[in-house]
Amino acid sequence: MDRRFLTLDALRAVGALMVVLTHVGFHTGRYPQGWTGAMIAHLDLGVAIFFVVSGFLLARPWFAASAAGTRPPSTGRYLWKRALRILPLYWVVVAVCLIFAPANSDVGLGGWIANLTLTQIYTQETHAYGLAHMWSLCTEVAFYLALPLVVRLLTPRSRLDVRRVLVVSLVLSIGGVVFAAGARTWFDQPFAAEWLPAYLPWFLAGTALAACSVDPGMRARLDIAARDLAGWWLLALGLFVAACTPITGPTGLVDTPTPAESALKCVLYCAVAVCIIVPLVFGPELEGPVRRWLAGPVPSGLGEISYGIFSIHMFVLLMGMELLGFGTFNDRFWTVLGMTVVVTVPLAALSYFLLERRVMRLRGWRPVRGASSRQPTESLSRGSAEAAAATSTSASSESA
Repeated sequence: MDRRFLTLDALRAVGALMVVLTHVGFHTGRYPQGWTGAMIAHLDLGVAIFFVVSGFLLARPWFAASAAGTRPPSTGRYLWKRALRILPLYWVVVAVCLIFAPANSDVGLGGWIANLTLTQIYTQETHAYGLAHMWSLCTEVAFYLALPLVVRLLTPRSRLDVRRVLVVSLVLSIGGVVFAAGARTWFDQPFAAEWLPAYLPWFLAGTALAACSVDPGMRARLDIAARDLAGWWLLALGLFVAACTPITGPTGLVDTPTPAESALKCVLYCAVAVCIIVPLVFGPELEGPVRRWLAGPVPSGLGEISYGIFSIHMFVLLMGMELLGFGTFNDRFWTVLGMTVVVTVPLAALSYFLLERRVMRLRGWRPVRGASSRQPTESLSRGSAEAAAATSTSASSESA
């Protein structure tokens, strides 16, 4: 039986909480405070983890079909499922922020359209209040749209050639690093450094791991190497510490990193995310206390609501600080963090059970000659071992 990647739900939760920590750290003024501040500032590494996991889970069905010589997944159904997973909650959060945040009272029709269509990073307007973090979702959605073409480029023949995947991914990743280095100087656009090409190395690292996971030879080699979870994570920690030094550029929004600093940050973050993920998608799936704990109910449950945590937390953070009378850079890190987590997690859980899970029941729907039909949908409950085994990759990617 193919593995079910049960620990990746927990990894999404870790990524979401890292993003919460780094945003709380910025708004409370923790970034300049020595090594602690530097590490909090670089917890935006959570975005790299998200992107590598997305690349792995979403590309894997195509590579698995190519390796088996079967029909590839339907692009239309893939895009339909992605839209169901991302857009409903996103639209609710955008509407709440633009309607109820006084700072957004001057956002016009153009701002509404840009935010609702996830195109705000391609405009000259600044990010709306409570929605600045959604730049990464804009970039991820761009990857969703590009993925069928990327997979076609990586596997132009009917059979998977993992060496071609690795070589082409490396070439495209080098191009992405170059784009990350030069985007701020090449384009007269404030958010060019947030466009998809700058983050292709992260997504392509995931797609390369996905190709290796369905190739028997590469998988056997990586299964052996990945047994040493502690070794991989110690390497990840060392690379993360290096990324927290000034070699990856300044923290905050005042100073702009140099091209070399931007490129190095892109490469180091990618390496850290890969080192974290490899022992979870290769090697023994549930061997050892760490892997078993990550596959347990609490981490997995947080992983299921991680998209809600990511989407909602910024509005809660900013409005909570206003209600508490805390100004920006107030140095009340722990108070603001506690408030943000205590409010955000229950809201994310409500969002998951009342909105996200219900909407995802439509993922089996497809039109038939002008009419519509519903196909039986798999259970969304992680307690259903049958459904999880039958749809291991697609089920794990619902919240990617």
